[in-house]
Amino acid sequence: MIGESMMASHNRPLSPERKPRHHGLAARFRRSAALRLAVLLASLGAALPVAAQRNEAADRAEIHALLMAYGATLDARDFEGFGKLFGTDGVYVAGGGREAKGPAAGEMMRQVFAANPDGVGEPNFHLFYNEVVTFDGPDRAHATSMSLWMVPDEKKRPIALLSGRYEDQLVRKDGKWLFARRVVKAITNGPAK
Repeated sequence: MIGESMMASHNRPLSPERKPRHHGLAARFRRSAALRLAVLLASLGAALPVAAQRNEAADRAEIHALLMAYGATLDARDFEGFGKLFGTDGVYVAGGGREAKGPAAGEMMRQVFAANPDGVGEPNFHLFYNEVVTFDGPDRAHATSMSLWMVPDEKKRPIALLSGRYEDQLVRKDGKWLFARRVVKAITNGPAK
């Protein structure tokens, strides 16, 4: 009986006056430690220079916009805008191996489209897919992606004329992502007959 009554008293919840003092100390220590950790993490973030504080989601969105602007400027025949995607010294290596630097990339593509070597009609446009971006630092990245160049067939239905793979070196200059180097590699050379 005595053992049962001692056990029963040990199984009852502690009343506020029976709680040991160390319960309050432990809770205060946990709160204090959490506060110190939060302050430390905040100070580490603030200690980084602004240039090193990268918002990866924003950078990915800006790089995606750059990759899409490549096709959009070509599809709109905006060759001046196309050249600006390479800044002043970015290198563009076209599918045939021709190279141009900076704004000259736009002029090179103006000549390619004017010559129309594949004899394609309009409208024609790019479709992009399989985009992969890897950051090499706060202002550098590399990317790969693929595209289809869609052209009208004899019934004006879109068909894929060319498929390509892009290998990009990207750089942020003056807060804007640009192509430092873009290499286009053709995968197919025309529709299946």
